Amino acid sequence: MWKKIYSTVFTPRLDDEELSKRLEVVKSAMPTPIFWLLGKTQSGKTSIIKALTGDSRAQIGNGMHACTKTAFIYDFPDSQDCIMRFLDTRGLGEVDYEPDCDIEAFREQAHVLIVVMKAMDHSQHAVMEAVRLVHKAKPGWPVIVAQTALHEGYPDSAFEHLSPYPFDTEDWADRVPENLSRSLLKQRSLFKGIDAQFVAVDFTLPEDGYQPVNYGLEAFWRSLETALPHGIAIILHDMKEIRKELHDVYSKAAHPHIVAYALTSGVAGAVPIPFVDIPIVTLVQVKMFQTIASIYNYKLDRQSWAEISSSLGISLLINLGRRELIKLIPVYGSAVSSVLTAATTYALGKTLTVYFQNLHSGKALSSEAFRAIYAEQFEQGRSMLKDYVNEIQQKVLK
Repeated sequence: MWKKIYSTVFTPRLDDEELSKRLEVVKSAMPTPIFWLLGKTQSGKTSIIKALTGDSRAQIGNGMHACTKTAFIYDFPDSQDCIMRFLDTRGLGEVDYEPDCDIEAFREQAHVLIVVMKAMDHSQHAVMEAVRLVHKAKPGWPVIVAQTALHEGYPDSAFEHLSPYPFDTEDWADRVPENLSRSLLKQRSLFKGIDAQFVAVDFTLPEDGYQPVNYGLEAFWRSLETALPHGIAIILHDMKEIRKELHDVYSKAAHPHIVAYALTSGVAGAVPIPFVDIPIVTLVQVKMFQTIASIYNYKLDRQSWAEISSSLGISLLINLGRRELIKLIPVYGSAVSSVLTAATTYALGKTLTVYFQNLHSGKALSSEAFRAIYAEQFEQGRSMLKDYVNEIQQKVLK
């Protein structure tokens, strides 16, 4: 089996046109949550993307690409392995902006409309005009109103964020500074007739002096989980939790790619794609290995591949995952086995990032340690991905 993988890694077949077409069949079955951010310039849209993805402002700026005259798309982590997409409309509040073109482009794509307003900004006529047009075109769309930059309504610069977070309680208006309370209520009154969720947030930079820097992020996640289909909400929520455990900038960059490949391998089990010699799941895993090695600036050749395989005991790790699948025969190919395939891919990816992390730091772990890491990440992946993969598989098999 590994001779076949070697030949796949070091020959161009992995990227040939036929493989790309077949992988697209799999990926087309995987819904990507799309968030349409609607708000004035400097209202905090970029900060929301940064808080949800963990990406830096520079990366977001470089990753945006135009899709209409006044709108941009940001794929996270990139267009190839996209697991979240943000649509950012520019120009609201500026002279001669017409939202009709953006509405036409986005109304069949987005899952959630996120309206972004600075908490103390009362000049929202253009924003509300666009919101009403969107709501009229798609009345069933979930609407989340993010009220940002709360600190601008604080009595003075020494005032700190209220703890615990008060805005998800019934009496929040009595617990926050009067001017801020009045402004937030005034903005919320603009949405009369629109079923919207409101969430107050303050996403700042460390040098701004407010702690935590992502104030209200948990509440924002809860609003997304309420608005999105169940499977998508679960995967997003667990990605947020796992980010707390990431060790360096490389593993942080690799994580969303690992999730994307894990989902692709899991969904592949539900899409009948015949391969005579090498299973498509193996191809997906090898492509993931290449991606992770590239993120760590590691040259992947025959010698280095042999070293990695030997250090990690990759054959053994693969067999650990397959042992779980064997238990399921004759129901292999069911929703359960698809989840385990995804979990195997996830665990392999996470174990590989630990290998590269230790390579950078000059440390050496034993094969036994890597097996323990793999087993832990296998369970983590199975727990995180099961609802998403099962829901997508049901969709594919309909």
